[in-house]
Amino acid sequence: MPSVLVSTEIAIGTLLVLAVVVLATTYLRRRYIAKGLPLTLCGLRCTQTDRWRLGLIRFGDNALEWHTLGGVSVRPRHRWLRQRLILDAPELLVGRDSIPLLPDASRVPCTDGDNDFELALQGPAYTALRSWQEAAPPGYNVNVA
Repeated sequence: MPSVLVSTEIAIGTLLVLAVVVLATTYLRRRYIAKGLPLTLCGLRCTQTDRWRLGLIRFGDNALEWHTLGGVSVRPRHRWLRQRLILDAPELLVGRDSIPLLPDASRVPCTDGDNDFELALQGPAYTALRSWQEAAPPGYNVNVA
């Protein structure tokens, strides 16, 4: 009987250590990705037929970077240069298109010169993105519709 008790304690201890490691890794990854720059939750859809993928966007000095929400990679999955990024007017997500983790989010059609994609952002995050886009340093060829 004691061997069953010890095995159970080892299993529970292992699960607790694993949970702490996952939480610590997630926290440290998010801190490393932010690097003191604004970071917010958003959805990304590369085509109209794709599903929304949740991730984090970071407003860098010269580029907007999108990181996956999960995983251990600290490299951005997508990177769009500020001077090539064109933002269209936002449209509120309704019905099947809405994202449960982003209530009252808006779909923002974007173009990177070569690629079309959509971002799903809540009101304050959209305002931050628009402000970041419009606040480009002088001399940049910034396009804001």
